[in-house]
Amino acid sequence: MTSGDVKTKLEHLNQAKNLALNDPNFYPDILKGILPVIVASDGAIELRRWGSDFLAETFSSPQITSQTKQELALTCLEHLLTLLNELETGILKNVIQCSSSIYPLIFRYICHNKSETAVWQQMVAVKAKILSMLDRGAEGVRLGCIKFVQRIILVQTPGASDPRLVDKSEVSLTIVPLNHPLLNIHALEAEAHGLLDRLLNVFQDGKLDAPIIAAILNSLPALVKGRAAISNKILNVLMSYNPLPVAAKSMVFKERFVARSLEKTLRTVLNHLARASSGGPHAGKIQQHIQRLLQSKSEFSIDVPKSNKRVLPGSDVDSVKRTKYTRPDAEGEYTPTPPPPTIQVQPSNGTTYKTLYTLTGDQALSNFDVSQLPLEMATQITLATMYSVDANALESAVAAVRQRLGSLVRAAATAANSRPPPPPPPQLDDDDDDYVPAGGDDLPDEPSRINTDTVVYSDDSDDSYEVTDLVPTTVKGKAAAMELVKMPDLSPAQIQEACEGTLDRMFETIATLDKPVKKERMGLGRLAATNWDKDGWITILSRLSTRGLSGIDAEITAKAQEDRMHYEALSAQVRQKLYMYVIGDFRTRMDAAIAWLNEEWYNDRLQEISARQNSDKTPLEPQYAKWMAKIMDGIFPYLETTDRNIFLRFLSELPTIPPPVLANIRGLCLDPERSNLGFLAFQYLCMLKPPVRDDVLGIVEELWGNHNDVKTAARKLLVKFRPHVVGLPPKEST
Repeated sequence: MTSGDVKTKLEHLNQAKNLALNDPNFYPDILKGILPVIVASDGAIELRRWGSDFLAETFSSPQITSQTKQELALTCLEHLLTLLNELETGILKNVIQCSSSIYPLIFRYICHNKSETAVWQQMVAVKAKILSMLDRGAEGVRLGCIKFVQRIILVQTPGASDPRLVDKSEVSLTIVPLNHPLLNIHALEAEAHGLLDRLLNVFQDGKLDAPIIAAILNSLPALVKGRAAISNKILNVLMSYNPLPVAAKSMVFKERFVARSLEKTLRTVLNHLARASSGGPHAGKIQQHIQRLLQSKSEFSIDVPKSNKRVLPGSDVDSVKRTKYTRPDAEGEYTPTPPPPTIQVQPSNGTTYKTLYTLTGDQALSNFDVSQLPLEMATQITLATMYSVDANALESAVAAVRQRLGSLVRAAATAANSRPPPPPPPQLDDDDDDYVPAGGDDLPDEPSRINTDTVVYSDDSDDSYEVTDLVPTTVKGKAAAMELVKMPDLSPAQIQEACEGTLDRMFETIATLDKPVKKERMGLGRLAATNWDKDGWITILSRLSTRGLSGIDAEITAKAQEDRMHYEALSAQVRQKLYMYVIGDFRTRMDAAIAWLNEEWYNDRLQEISARQNSDKTPLEPQYAKWMAKIMDGIFPYLETTDRNIFLRFLSELPTIPPPVLANIRGLCLDPERSNLGFLAFQYLCMLKPPVRDDVLGIVEELWGNHNDVKTAARKLLVKFRPHVVGLPPKEST
């Protein structure tokens, strides 16, 4: 297609667009006519660009009724999916904006038309394609994705429950029938909460991505005002966010400027929310956080902090600035650049560690106390110097220091060789008459020799040190020959006893620690343990049991086998202590069990990889399934129906579910008082743990066929996942 043809088609398209703007009734006919043109495989990029812009404008126009938009949306889904494969940012932005407008329309249509599987599959494909660009797309595309995510959260969360407050035009989970074959209420709501967490994580990762954070801030008020179920979570995150402390440590002006802008946007959003809910429970807390932001703003400077050096008294600071604006004929007034410092081969005032490495003859510079500088400033100066230093100058400086050290070594060696040998020790016998007291006349009158084994160089400064590490002297040789008394090695039994006492003290410390009221989420880049709280101790003990003690256990086990002694591995002791700690109060210590078992599973995977890479290495016994089954055996006798949330969360955060655990849950199903808890766990595993779905359904099928008292509950699961077992036709795959 030539440029002339493209221009002609664009003129015709613009004429059609103007016609639709003048009379909205022409929108359906025009849109249906131009769709094949703008998505044609041989079409020009200008046509697709125009078409995406027209689609976004059509579905955002208030002149078109919702019913008309819904009919148009059904015809556009396939073409939108095609346009999402484009690479141009402008086209993608328009298509995502159009998808944000039609998602509620398609959702409402599917609620009332349960058999439209193909339409819902196309919408799901569009949604998946857009969500994949949320983290890796261009900046403009990511901003459009944030708007699309906001619309998904609004649609896939429950609306107002009071009939008097329900807006009939609003689309939410409230309008979805309970038995809808395509729309699973629980799965859709879980997806919405997951997307909300992805948006809120940007406030906790410590980064200052201004466009993304500003876009998320501007999208949250609609969620707070429209969805009471998630408003508390959003407000708690906003009231704990302050970008100014993050930028206060930065020395980059741009980051400090971005932080000031984000702080202003955050205050604007909070003021809007405070006015919208002036009588709500969070109004006072919002005002308090606004005051904290204002206080932080008053203490925050957008300018990068300068050096802490004091100005010399009497110096004219402004003269340096005025030099830049002097007349061209005043060039002679510039102060010439001082020459580089001359490197002295030998220091002039003796040799200490300070003077040994001092390469300048400037007395004021050499006497400067570097310890007065802040650590961050000293680090930045050092790094900047290392990046900009000249290679020849660095080699000259290193050669000068090397020459100084060589001369010191030679001088010390000459002094040691010229020293006469020491006199032989006096021969002592039992004759008391040969004894001469100190200060007697028989002592020689030669002056006392000066011990030159240690070479001392000093000067008038206070930082003189002994340079004893330059040459191996006789005294150093004697000192090197001396060895401290080596403590005897502990026996395996003593090591076990000491380990048990240490573990007892550690768990006593954990028991005395109070769990923090609110734990700050640090994101994926967090450290395992940053505070000495209960979670930090559990993390340390979990990693000791899995990876930290493996090498020590191997050494002690080998020694115990040589001595024919029984030895229980230290890692096994730590695991047993962790198990007893969790079982002691599993309802409040379920977090500890989850953290520990995840570490065990990760360590088992590492051992498998290591065994595959090194065939000679004996693989260690897997521990995850063993201790998972022990914990389940310990807590199952005490589980009650009120422990539903704790138990389901425990199952959800474990990487795999071993078969013995499924057998334990089967026992719950057969318990008349806890049968509902068992089948609820099986339903959860079928929905959100696909790897164990077949095993779970096999157990449920066995319960349905052999146990009449639980046949009704088992049939509900089989109707949903294996309808052919209960004599129903199989459902169509969605």
